[in-house]
Amino acid sequence: MKRINLIGLGTGSRNFLTNEAETALSESEIVFGAKRILEIAKKVCASSFPQSEALYNAGEIFAYLQKNPQYQKISVVFSGDLGFFSGAKSFYEIAENLADLKIRAIPGISSSVYFASKLHKSWQNWKFLSLHGAKCNTTEQIRKNPACFFILSGAEDLKSVGQKIESAIKNGVLSSVKCYLGKNLSYEDEEIRELTVSELTGSGQSQNSESKMDLYVLLVENENARFESKTPFLNDEDFIRVEKIPMTKKEVRSLSISALGLSESSVLYDIGSGTGSVTVEAARIATEGQVVAVECKEEAFFLTKKNIEKFCLENVNLINGSAPACFESKDFPELFPRPTHVFIGGSKGNLREIVQFALQKNPRVRITANFVSLENLCEMQNLLKSLESENKISDVEIAQIAVSRAEKAGDFHLMKAQNPVYIVSFSGKA
Repeated sequence: MKRINLIGLGTGSRNFLTNEAETALSESEIVFGAKRILEIAKKVCASSFPQSEALYNAGEIFAYLQKNPQYQKISVVFSGDLGFFSGAKSFYEIAENLADLKIRAIPGISSSVYFASKLHKSWQNWKFLSLHGAKCNTTEQIRKNPACFFILSGAEDLKSVGQKIESAIKNGVLSSVKCYLGKNLSYEDEEIRELTVSELTGSGQSQNSESKMDLYVLLVENENARFESKTPFLNDEDFIRVEKIPMTKKEVRSLSISALGLSESSVLYDIGSGTGSVTVEAARIATEGQVVAVECKEEAFFLTKKNIEKFCLENVNLINGSAPACFESKDFPELFPRPTHVFIGGSKGNLREIVQFALQKNPRVRITANFVSLENLCEMQNLLKSLESENKISDVEIAQIAVSRAEKAGDFHLMKAQNPVYIVSFSGKA
């Protein structure tokens, strides 16, 4: 039976390599890992280092071992801890289907644990995020969490995070934050310090010349996150407006988004984004998900874009086109994940096609649509009857909301009625 050791090297210093890890390395016949990680392993391992191969992808390593069956004692080395943004996960998944293979996991000390101890801070409430070869909704994560710990690819990531924070503060999305830099943790040239946002962007006193081999982590504390409203709804005045472009008003917007039932990881398609109010609200809820906003009118498209930029949202993809035709590109499945939720603010006569597209992409999708005219509501009712008869949908709800707002008239306040809106919600039935 083949035995594979998955070894976390910790922060990279020999002082933090466990005895178990060193013994496993010395007993191995071959060691795999990324080139940089193998170099670290050779430096920290006091015993003679076995043969090594610069491979780190699980599939490639298993293919190599099939061609070279003579190896029975194998190790794969990773930076940090195996459970902390580690490639070890793919080995566990493959090994589940291999009866002649035994996996032994040997964890190391993660950079987060080391960094927290050096800062004399507790890390149990940190939000752990990675920008190392991964996308992250940076600004919104900082807005919603008192402390965000980032693994970075290099100095460019530091500058990028700084620019995003700077923009968010300028736009009023963030008030103030504290930033702590960790560079080359546990190495001789280790650097741990608090720094300003201007230092992050490089506009203030910048760091010394940076090496491409330097390793960075960043802690961003936002003490105002604990005062963030638990209800996500913004005021209409918070948005950039153009008079002739419609906007889903606050009261209707709040009920519509409640009917959708979004989570942090939802993928929402906002069809007919208009001003972008629903897009913005949804993106601030689905911080670990995505919003795909579609708008066919060019002026409304750019207005949605302005509001996305105002709120510093990174999890929105904006499309200038008509749904569902704009989704027919052969590249579409690679560009956007399938929707978990769809909001229809405007259909341009394609209501049936949009709903059928959504149900085709995800038979269990949750759909909410707004209507102001009886004709469009009637079209939706006919469509609902058809879909219910085919047993494709459930949980149909139709509500009508009529909002009046007080406006001052001399010494008095008079209630001014807004257009009644019909909110229709239903779920796909797999």
